[in-house]
Amino acid sequence: MWFKRTPSPPSPAFAIGAAPLERLRRWFEQEDISVAPATAAQLAELERRCAVTLPDSFRMYLSTLAPAEENWDAEMGNWWPIERIRTVPQEIDWGEPVHAQYLVFADYSIWCWAWAIACTEDANRGRIIVVGAGEKFVADSFDEFVDKYLTDNISVC
Repeated sequence: MWFKRTPSPPSPAFAIGAAPLERLRRWFEQEDISVAPATAAQLAELERRCAVTLPDSFRMYLSTLAPAEENWDAEMGNWWPIERIRTVPQEIDWGEPVHAQYLVFADYSIWCWAWAIACTEDANRGRIIVVGAGEKFVADSFDEFVDKYLTDNISVC
């Protein structure tokens, strides 16, 4: 990486202990990110359009906290509304065939890199990969990604 990000100190409101989605809800409120929970029909359409089955924790996130529109938080993250979510190959020209089952759901600083969740039916199901900055797994689940993003965002880069 050609620059160094300085992690923001975690807010006391986001202390470990609360459920990850509750912590993310507080973060979205603090950052004035409006949410539009996805309907069952929208979730089914996303799965159909991308030919995947959503991991349970990601489905719960979308059905409770899906952003209503493009946004930027204090960490320069853009959490995507459900309409913007797509597979890695639909979003960029990169990856292996398996990445057609990874959904990009957020990006950093106007797409310096992005994060995608594995919707595969293998040992990587539900894991989060960073795309465009070393292509590596950064969390073993969506909940772990949320915890890391809110407490030490450098750990998901």
